[in-house]
Amino acid sequence: MSILLQVVLGLLGLSFLVFIHELGHFIAARKVGVTVHTFSIGFGKKLLQYKRGETTYCISAIPFGGYVAMAGEQPSEQSANPAPGDFTYATVGQRAGIAFAGPLINILFAFVALWLLYLVGVPEVRQDLLTVGYVEEGSPGDIAGVLPGDTILSIDGKEPKGWQAFHEQAGISIGHPMVLQLRRGSLDTTVKIVPVEFREMGIGYAGILPLQYVMVQSAPVAGSPAEAAGFQAGDTLRAIDGKLVAMALDVVRTVTGSNGEPMQFTVHRGEEELQLEVKPEWSAAEERWLIGIALQGIDPNPPHLVKRTPLQAAAKSWEKGIEFAKAPFVYISRIARGQVKVRAMSGPVGIVQVIGSSWQQDFTKAVLILALISMNLGIMNLLPLAVTDGGVLLFLLLEALRGKALNYKLMGAIQSTFFFLLISLFLYVTLQDLSRVKLFLP
Repeated sequence: MSILLQVVLGLLGLSFLVFIHELGHFIAARKVGVTVHTFSIGFGKKLLQYKRGETTYCISAIPFGGYVAMAGEQPSEQSANPAPGDFTYATVGQRAGIAFAGPLINILFAFVALWLLYLVGVPEVRQDLLTVGYVEEGSPGDIAGVLPGDTILSIDGKEPKGWQAFHEQAGISIGHPMVLQLRRGSLDTTVKIVPVEFREMGIGYAGILPLQYVMVQSAPVAGSPAEAAGFQAGDTLRAIDGKLVAMALDVVRTVTGSNGEPMQFTVHRGEEELQLEVKPEWSAAEERWLIGIALQGIDPNPPHLVKRTPLQAAAKSWEKGIEFAKAPFVYISRIARGQVKVRAMSGPVGIVQVIGSSWQQDFTKAVLILALISMNLGIMNLLPLAVTDGGVLLFLLLEALRGKALNYKLMGAIQSTFFFLLISLFLYVTLQDLSRVKLFLP
Protein backbone atom coordinates (compact mmCIF):
# COMPACT_ATOMS: atom_id res chain seq x y z
CA MET A 1 0.00 0.00 0.00
CA SER A 2 1.42 3.39 -0.99
CA ILE A 3 2.05 6.12 1.57
CA LEU A 4 -0.46 8.35 -0.25
CA LEU A 5 -3.20 5.73 0.03
CA GLN A 6 -2.40 5.25 3.73
CA VAL A 7 -2.77 9.01 4.28
CA VAL A 8 -6.07 9.10 2.37
CA LEU A 9 -7.49 6.14 4.33
CA GLY A 10 -6.24 7.65 7.58
CA LEU A 11 -7.89 11.00 6.84
CA LEU A 12 -11.14 9.28 5.85
CA GLY A 13 -11.13 7.27 9.08
CA LEU A 14 -10.47 10.30 11.28
CA SER A 15 -13.00 12.40 9.35
CA PHE A 16 -15.65 9.71 9.86
CA LEU A 17 -15.11 9.72 13.63
CA VAL A 18 -15.27 13.52 13.69
CA PHE A 19 -18.39 13.44 11.51
CA ILE A 20 -20.35 11.13 13.82
CA HIS A 21 -19.21 13.19 16.84
CA GLU A 22 -20.48 16.44 15.33
CA LEU A 23 -23.58 14.66 14.04
CA GLY A 24 -24.44 13.84 17.65
CA HIS A 25 -24.27 17.53 18.59
CA PHE A 26 -26.20 18.50 15.46
CA ILE A 27 -29.09 16.08 15.98
CA ALA A 28 -29.40 16.94 19.68
CA ALA A 29 -29.39 20.68 18.93
CA ARG A 30 -31.99 20.45 16.19
CA LYS A 31 -34.19 18.23 18.36
CA VAL A 32 -34.55 20.97 21.01
CA GLY A 33 -34.91 23.82 18.52
CA VAL A 34 -31.39 25.31 18.66
CA THR A 35 -30.36 26.96 15.38
CA VAL A 36 -27.25 25.41 13.80
CA HIS A 37 -25.46 27.86 11.49
CA THR A 38 -22.59 25.59 10.39
CA PHE A 39 -21.83 21.87 10.32
CA SER A 40 -18.16 21.50 9.34
CA ILE A 41 -15.76 18.60 8.95
CA GLY A 42 -12.37 20.23 9.43
CA PHE A 43 -11.35 23.76 10.38
CA GLY A 44 -10.26 26.86 8.51
CA LYS A 45 -11.15 27.82 4.95
CA LYS A 46 -14.27 26.16 3.56
CA LEU A 47 -13.36 24.04 0.54
CA LEU A 48 -16.82 22.63 -0.21
CA GLN A 49 -20.11 23.93 1.12
CA TYR A 50 -23.80 24.04 0.52
CA LYS A 51 -26.63 25.60 2.48
CA ARG A 52 -29.89 23.92 3.32
CA GLY A 53 -32.35 25.82 5.41
CA GLU A 54 -30.54 27.66 8.19
CA THR A 55 -27.45 25.42 8.14
CA THR A 56 -24.32 25.55 5.96
CA TYR A 57 -22.72 22.12 5.54
CA CYS A 58 -19.04 22.23 4.63
CA ILE A 59 -15.70 20.48 4.37
CA SER A 60 -12.86 22.73 5.52
CA ALA A 61 -9.15 22.87 4.75
CA ILE A 62 -7.66 21.52 8.00
CA PRO A 63 -8.99 17.96 8.32
CA PHE A 64 -8.04 17.36 11.96
CA GLY A 65 -11.38 17.94 13.65
CA GLY A 66 -14.68 19.65 13.01
CA TYR A 67 -17.37 21.77 14.62
CA VAL A 68 -21.05 22.59 14.87
CA ALA A 69 -21.64 26.35 15.17
CA MET A 70 -24.87 27.08 17.03
CA ALA A 71 -26.59 30.43 17.45
CA GLY A 72 -25.59 32.15 20.70
CA GLU A 73 -23.11 29.42 21.62
CA GLN A 74 -19.97 31.53 22.09
CA PRO A 75 -19.67 33.64 25.26
CA SER A 76 -19.22 36.77 23.11
CA GLU A 77 -22.62 36.09 21.49
CA GLN A 78 -24.51 35.49 24.70
CA SER A 79 -26.81 37.97 26.38
CA ALA A 80 -29.15 38.18 29.32
CA ASN A 81 -32.14 37.87 26.98
CA PRO A 82 -31.44 35.08 24.46
CA ALA A 83 -33.71 34.72 21.46
CA PRO A 84 -35.56 31.52 20.56
CA GLY A 85 -33.13 29.28 18.67
CA ASP A 86 -30.11 30.48 20.66
CA PHE A 87 -28.06 27.90 22.53
CA THR A 88 -28.63 29.71 25.83
CA TYR A 89 -32.39 29.87 25.20
CA ALA A 90 -32.51 26.10 25.73
CA THR A 91 -32.77 24.79 29.27
CA VAL A 92 -29.67 23.66 31.17
CA GLY A 93 -30.73 20.04 30.70
CA GLN A 94 -31.21 20.50 26.96
CA ARG A 95 -27.82 22.16 26.59
CA ALA A 96 -26.21 19.37 28.60
CA GLY A 97 -27.84 16.88 26.23
CA ILE A 98 -26.37 18.72 23.23
CA ALA A 99 -22.87 18.73 24.77
CA PHE A 100 -23.07 15.08 25.80
CA ALA A 101 -24.43 13.81 22.47
CA GLY A 102 -21.12 14.08 20.59
CA PRO A 103 -19.01 11.98 22.97
CA LEU A 104 -21.94 9.58 23.42
CA ILE A 105 -22.05 8.83 19.68
CA ASN A 106 -18.31 8.09 19.66
CA ILE A 107 -18.60 5.77 22.66
CA LEU A 108 -21.62 3.97 21.21
CA PHE A 109 -19.89 3.57 17.85
CA ALA A 110 -16.91 1.93 19.57
CA PHE A 111 -19.13 -0.61 21.36
CA VAL A 112 -21.25 -1.36 18.27
CA ALA A 113 -18.19 -1.74 16.01
CA LEU A 114 -16.60 -4.13 18.50
CA TRP A 115 -19.83 -6.10 18.87
CA LEU A 116 -20.18 -6.55 15.09
CA LEU A 117 -16.51 -7.48 14.82
CA TYR A 118 -16.73 -10.19 17.48
CA LEU A 119 -20.01 -11.43 16.01
CA VAL A 120 -18.57 -11.84 12.49
CA GLY A 121 -15.37 -13.35 13.83
CA VAL A 122 -11.94 -12.18 14.93
CA PRO A 123 -8.63 -13.95 14.23
CA GLU A 124 -7.22 -14.87 17.64
CA VAL A 125 -4.11 -16.64 18.88
CA ARG A 126 -3.29 -18.47 22.08
CA GLN A 127 -2.56 -15.66 24.51
CA ASP A 128 -0.59 -17.81 26.94
CA LEU A 129 1.99 -19.12 24.44
CA LEU A 130 4.90 -16.66 24.52
CA THR A 131 8.10 -18.36 23.41
CA VAL A 132 11.09 -16.10 22.93
CA GLY A 133 12.74 -16.36 19.53
CA TYR A 134 15.22 -13.50 19.51
CA VAL A 135 16.92 -11.38 22.15
CA GLU A 136 18.75 -8.31 20.87
CA GLU A 137 22.33 -8.11 22.08
CA GLY A 138 22.73 -5.46 24.78
CA SER A 139 18.96 -4.98 25.12
CA PRO A 140 17.10 -5.00 28.47
CA GLY A 141 16.07 -8.60 27.78
CA ASP A 142 19.68 -9.62 27.14
CA ILE A 143 20.90 -7.84 30.27
CA ALA A 144 18.21 -9.59 32.33
CA GLY A 145 19.34 -12.99 31.03
CA VAL A 146 16.43 -13.92 28.78
CA LEU A 147 17.41 -16.56 26.20
CA PRO A 148 15.91 -17.69 22.89
CA GLY A 149 13.64 -20.64 23.59
CA ASP A 150 12.48 -19.34 26.97
CA THR A 151 8.71 -19.42 27.48
CA ILE A 152 7.14 -16.53 29.40
CA LEU A 153 4.79 -17.96 32.04
CA SER A 154 3.78 -14.73 33.77
CA ILE A 155 4.40 -10.99 33.66
CA ASP A 156 4.32 -9.21 37.02
CA GLY A 157 2.53 -12.22 38.47
CA LYS A 158 -0.22 -12.25 35.83
CA GLU A 159 -0.79 -14.65 32.97
CA PRO A 160 0.48 -13.25 29.66
CA LYS A 161 -2.08 -11.94 27.17
CA GLY A 162 -0.05 -12.32 24.00
CA TRP A 163 2.98 -10.69 22.44
CA GLN A 164 1.16 -7.48 21.56
CA ALA A 165 0.18 -6.98 25.20
CA PHE A 166 3.78 -7.72 26.25
CA HIS A 167 5.18 -5.07 23.89
CA GLU A 168 2.49 -2.57 24.95
CA GLN A 169 3.40 -3.06 28.61
CA ALA A 170 7.10 -2.65 27.83
CA GLY A 171 6.19 0.50 25.91
CA ILE A 172 4.71 2.13 29.01
CA SER A 173 7.31 0.89 31.51
CA ILE A 174 10.46 2.91 30.83
CA GLY A 175 12.77 2.52 33.83
CA HIS A 176 10.29 0.34 35.72
CA PRO A 177 11.01 -3.39 36.17
CA MET A 178 8.83 -6.05 34.57
CA VAL A 179 9.08 -9.33 36.48
CA LEU A 180 8.98 -12.29 34.10
CA GLN A 181 8.65 -15.91 35.17
CA LEU A 182 10.29 -18.05 32.51
CA ARG A 183 10.39 -21.75 31.70
CA ARG A 184 13.75 -22.86 30.35
CA GLY A 185 13.66 -26.52 29.48
CA SER A 186 12.45 -28.27 32.63
CA LEU A 187 13.44 -25.39 34.93
CA ASP A 188 11.55 -22.23 35.93
CA THR A 189 13.38 -18.99 36.59
CA THR A 190 12.49 -15.36 37.28
CA VAL A 191 14.10 -12.29 35.72
CA LYS A 192 13.55 -8.53 35.93
CA ILE A 193 13.54 -6.59 32.68
CA VAL A 194 13.84 -2.80 32.86
CA PRO A 195 12.64 -1.39 29.51
CA VAL A 196 14.58 1.53 28.04
CA GLU A 197 13.45 4.25 25.67
CA PHE A 198 13.33 3.22 22.02
CA ARG A 199 15.04 5.58 19.56
CA GLU A 200 14.18 8.69 21.63
CA MET A 201 10.52 8.13 20.75
CA GLY A 202 9.27 8.24 24.32
CA ILE A 203 8.22 4.58 24.50
CA GLY A 204 9.98 1.64 26.10
CA TYR A 205 11.20 -1.61 24.61
CA ALA A 206 12.62 -4.87 25.97
CA GLY A 207 14.52 -6.17 22.93
CA ILE A 208 12.66 -9.49 22.80
CA LEU A 209 10.86 -10.96 19.78
CA PRO A 210 8.65 -14.06 19.51
CA LEU A 211 9.71 -17.43 18.21
CA GLN A 212 9.17 -18.15 14.54
CA TYR A 213 9.33 -21.52 12.84
CA VAL A 214 11.67 -21.43 9.87
CA MET A 215 10.41 -23.25 6.79
CA VAL A 216 12.17 -24.17 3.55
CA GLN A 217 10.26 -21.98 1.11
CA SER A 218 10.93 -23.89 -2.13
CA ALA A 219 12.93 -26.78 -3.51
CA PRO A 220 16.69 -26.46 -2.82
CA VAL A 221 18.94 -25.09 -5.56
CA ALA A 222 19.87 -27.87 -7.97
CA GLY A 223 23.25 -29.36 -7.13
CA SER A 224 23.44 -27.53 -3.81
CA PRO A 225 24.51 -29.01 -0.46
CA ALA A 226 20.89 -28.77 0.74
CA GLU A 227 19.64 -30.84 -2.20
CA ALA A 228 22.36 -33.43 -1.58
CA ALA A 229 21.40 -33.59 2.11
CA GLY A 230 17.75 -34.29 1.23
CA PHE A 231 16.01 -31.01 2.16
CA GLN A 232 12.53 -30.52 0.69
CA ALA A 233 10.17 -27.59 0.29
CA GLY A 234 7.99 -27.30 3.40
CA ASP A 235 10.55 -28.72 5.81
CA THR A 236 10.62 -26.89 9.14
CA LEU A 237 14.07 -26.29 10.62
CA ARG A 238 13.97 -26.74 14.39
CA ALA A 239 17.63 -26.91 15.44
CA ILE A 240 21.21 -26.75 14.14
CA ASP A 241 23.75 -28.86 16.01
CA GLY A 242 21.25 -29.09 18.86
CA LYS A 243 20.74 -25.31 19.13
CA LEU A 244 17.20 -23.95 18.72
CA VAL A 245 16.39 -22.22 15.43
CA ALA A 246 14.17 -19.30 16.43
CA MET A 247 14.20 -17.23 13.24
CA ALA A 248 15.56 -17.33 9.69
CA LEU A 249 18.42 -15.04 10.70
CA ASP A 250 19.69 -17.80 13.04
CA VAL A 251 20.18 -20.12 10.05
CA VAL A 252 21.87 -17.44 7.95
CA ARG A 253 24.28 -16.51 10.74
CA THR A 254 25.10 -20.12 11.60
CA VAL A 255 25.74 -21.14 7.99
CA THR A 256 27.76 -17.99 7.26
CA GLY A 257 29.96 -18.60 10.29
CA SER A 258 30.41 -22.34 9.72
CA ASN A 259 33.73 -22.15 7.82
CA GLY A 260 32.43 -25.04 5.73
CA GLU A 261 32.20 -27.48 8.64
CA PRO A 262 29.40 -30.11 8.45
CA MET A 263 26.20 -29.12 10.28
CA GLN A 264 23.46 -31.31 11.75
CA PHE A 265 19.93 -29.97 11.09
CA THR A 266 16.91 -31.17 13.05
CA VAL A 267 14.04 -31.01 10.56
CA HIS A 268 10.30 -31.61 10.92
CA ARG A 269 8.60 -33.02 7.82
CA GLY A 270 4.95 -33.66 8.51
CA GLU A 271 4.87 -35.92 11.57
CA GLU A 272 8.49 -37.01 11.14
CA GLU A 273 11.60 -35.60 12.81
CA LEU A 274 14.71 -36.01 10.64
CA GLN A 275 18.40 -35.41 11.15
CA LEU A 276 20.03 -34.04 7.98
CA GLU A 277 23.75 -33.37 7.71
CA VAL A 278 24.83 -30.68 5.28
CA LYS A 279 28.25 -29.27 4.45
CA PRO A 280 28.11 -25.60 3.34
CA GLU A 281 29.98 -24.60 0.21
CA TRP A 282 31.74 -21.29 -0.47
CA SER A 283 30.11 -18.89 -2.91
CA ALA A 284 32.70 -16.72 -4.60
CA ALA A 285 29.95 -14.51 -6.04
CA GLU A 286 28.42 -13.74 -2.64
CA GLU A 287 31.63 -14.22 -0.66
CA ARG A 288 30.02 -16.35 2.04
CA TRP A 289 29.11 -19.93 2.91
CA LEU A 290 25.78 -21.18 1.53
CA ILE A 291 23.73 -24.39 1.54
CA GLY A 292 21.26 -23.51 -1.23
CA ILE A 293 17.83 -23.05 0.37
CA ALA A 294 15.40 -20.14 0.60
CA LEU A 295 13.73 -19.67 3.98
CA GLN A 296 10.65 -18.00 5.39
CA GLY A 297 9.47 -17.45 8.94
CA ILE A 298 6.08 -18.84 9.93
CA ASP A 299 4.11 -18.20 13.09
CA PRO A 300 4.15 -21.26 15.39
CA ASN A 301 0.92 -19.99 16.90
CA PRO A 302 -1.17 -19.03 13.84
CA PRO A 303 -4.40 -17.12 14.43
CA HIS A 304 -7.73 -18.89 14.03
CA LEU A 305 -11.11 -17.28 13.42
CA VAL A 306 -13.30 -17.14 16.53
CA LYS A 307 -17.00 -16.40 16.05
CA ARG A 308 -19.30 -15.61 18.96
CA THR A 309 -23.02 -15.63 19.65
CA PRO A 310 -24.70 -12.21 19.97
CA LEU A 311 -24.54 -12.43 23.78
CA GLN A 312 -20.91 -13.58 23.77
CA ALA A 313 -20.03 -10.80 21.33
CA ALA A 314 -21.79 -8.27 23.57
CA ALA A 315 -19.83 -9.44 26.62
CA LYS A 316 -16.53 -9.37 24.74
CA SER A 317 -17.22 -5.94 23.22
CA TRP A 318 -18.09 -4.59 26.67
CA GLU A 319 -14.83 -5.98 28.09
CA LYS A 320 -12.76 -4.56 25.23
CA GLY A 321 -14.63 -1.25 25.23
CA ILE A 322 -13.97 -0.72 28.95
CA GLU A 323 -10.31 -1.55 28.33
CA PHE A 324 -10.24 1.10 25.57
CA ALA A 325 -12.01 3.62 27.85
CA LYS A 326 -9.40 3.16 30.58
CA ALA A 327 -6.46 3.39 28.17
CA PRO A 328 -6.10 7.23 28.12
CA PHE A 329 -6.02 7.41 31.92
CA VAL A 330 -3.51 4.56 32.19
CA TYR A 331 -1.36 6.36 29.62
CA ILE A 332 -1.59 9.71 31.43
CA SER A 333 -0.71 8.10 34.77
CA ARG A 334 2.32 6.42 33.17
CA ILE A 335 3.46 9.78 31.81
CA ALA A 336 3.06 11.32 35.27
CA ARG A 337 5.26 8.56 36.74
CA GLY A 338 7.88 8.87 34.00
CA GLN A 339 7.19 5.42 32.53
CA VAL A 340 6.31 7.03 29.20
CA LYS A 341 7.77 10.25 27.84
CA VAL A 342 5.48 13.14 26.86
CA ARG A 343 6.97 13.05 23.36
CA ALA A 344 5.41 9.60 22.86
CA MET A 345 1.96 11.24 22.64
CA SER A 346 0.32 11.17 19.23
CA GLY A 347 -1.60 14.02 17.66
CA PRO A 348 -3.73 14.14 14.50
CA VAL A 349 -0.82 13.29 12.19
CA GLY A 350 0.04 10.22 14.24
CA ILE A 351 -3.61 9.18 14.43
CA VAL A 352 -3.97 9.45 10.64
CA GLN A 353 -0.81 7.37 10.21
CA VAL A 354 -2.06 4.67 12.62
CA ILE A 355 -5.50 4.44 10.98
CA GLY A 356 -3.99 4.35 7.48
CA SER A 357 -1.39 1.70 8.28
CA SER A 358 -3.98 -0.47 10.07
CA TRP A 359 -5.81 -0.98 6.77
CA GLN A 360 -2.55 -2.35 5.36
CA GLN A 361 -2.63 -5.12 7.98
CA ASP A 362 -6.23 -6.35 7.85
CA PHE A 363 -9.85 -5.30 8.24
CA THR A 364 -10.04 -6.50 11.84
CA LYS A 365 -7.06 -4.39 12.88
CA ALA A 366 -8.50 -1.33 11.15
CA VAL A 367 -11.88 -1.65 12.90
CA LEU A 368 -10.19 -2.18 16.27
CA ILE A 369 -8.10 0.97 15.76
CA LEU A 370 -11.18 2.99 14.75
CA ALA A 371 -13.05 1.71 17.81
CA LEU A 372 -10.11 2.56 20.08
CA ILE A 373 -9.75 6.10 18.70
CA SER A 374 -13.51 6.67 18.76
CA MET A 375 -13.69 5.58 22.40
CA ASN A 376 -10.71 7.79 23.28
CA LEU A 377 -12.28 10.73 21.43
CA GLY A 378 -15.50 10.31 23.37
CA ILE A 379 -13.87 9.82 26.78
CA MET A 380 -11.31 12.63 26.40
CA ASN A 381 -14.03 15.03 25.27
CA LEU A 382 -15.84 14.39 28.54
CA LEU A 383 -12.91 15.62 30.62
CA PRO A 384 -13.94 18.83 32.43
CA LEU A 385 -11.64 21.17 30.48
CA ALA A 386 -12.91 24.52 29.26
CA VAL A 387 -12.54 23.69 25.55
CA THR A 388 -14.09 20.20 25.66
CA ASP A 389 -17.67 19.02 25.84
CA GLY A 390 -16.89 18.05 29.42
CA GLY A 391 -15.99 21.69 30.09
CA VAL A 392 -19.38 22.78 28.76
CA LEU A 393 -21.03 20.22 31.05
CA LEU A 394 -19.03 21.59 34.01
CA PHE A 395 -20.12 25.17 33.25
CA LEU A 396 -23.72 24.00 32.98
CA LEU A 397 -23.47 22.18 36.31
CA LEU A 398 -22.18 25.35 37.96
CA GLU A 399 -25.01 27.31 36.32
CA ALA A 400 -27.56 24.83 37.67
CA LEU A 401 -26.07 25.01 41.18
CA ARG A 402 -25.95 28.83 41.16
CA GLY A 403 -29.37 29.20 39.61
CA LYS A 404 -28.04 31.66 37.02
CA ALA A 405 -25.61 31.76 34.11
CA LEU A 406 -21.90 32.27 34.67
CA ASN A 407 -20.26 35.54 33.76
CA TYR A 408 -19.82 35.49 29.97
CA LYS A 409 -16.54 37.41 30.03
CA LEU A 410 -15.06 35.06 32.63
CA MET A 411 -16.13 32.04 30.58
CA GLY A 412 -14.60 33.58 27.47
CA ALA A 413 -11.29 34.25 29.24
CA ILE A 414 -11.11 30.70 30.62
CA GLN A 415 -11.90 29.18 27.23
CA SER A 416 -9.33 31.39 25.48
CA THR A 417 -6.63 30.34 27.95
CA PHE A 418 -7.38 26.65 27.54
CA PHE A 419 -7.60 27.07 23.77
CA PHE A 420 -4.08 28.54 23.75
CA LEU A 421 -2.82 25.61 25.84
CA LEU A 422 -4.58 23.13 23.56
CA ILE A 423 -3.06 24.69 20.43
CA SER A 424 0.39 24.59 22.07
CA LEU A 425 -0.06 20.88 22.86
CA PHE A 426 -1.39 20.30 19.34
CA LEU A 427 1.72 21.88 17.79
CA TYR A 428 4.04 19.93 20.09
CA VAL A 429 2.53 16.51 19.40
CA THR A 430 2.32 17.30 15.68
CA LEU A 431 6.06 18.01 15.62
CA GLN A 432 6.65 14.72 17.43
CA ASP A 433 4.39 12.92 14.94
CA LEU A 434 6.29 14.41 12.01
CA SER A 435 9.64 13.40 13.50
CA ARG A 436 8.40 9.80 13.85
CA VAL A 437 7.03 9.77 10.31
CA LYS A 438 10.40 11.02 9.04
CA LEU A 439 12.19 8.35 11.08
CA PHE A 440 10.26 5.51 9.46
CA LEU A 441 10.12 6.81 5.89
CA PRO A 442 12.28 4.86 3.44
